[in-house]
Amino acid sequence: MKPEDKIKILEDRLQKLENSDKDNQGVCRRIRRDIRNLKKKL
Repeated sequence: MKPEDKIKILEDRLQKLENSDKDNQGVCRRIRRDIRNLKKKL
């Protein structure tokens, strides 16, 4: 899978988590870090 595809999937998942009312701060932080690291590789 290309890094661009992974970034898109992670951004979609992050959007869904941010829209839910549950406490997902740890998960959101990890997803943001993963997205940032993938963008560095590009």
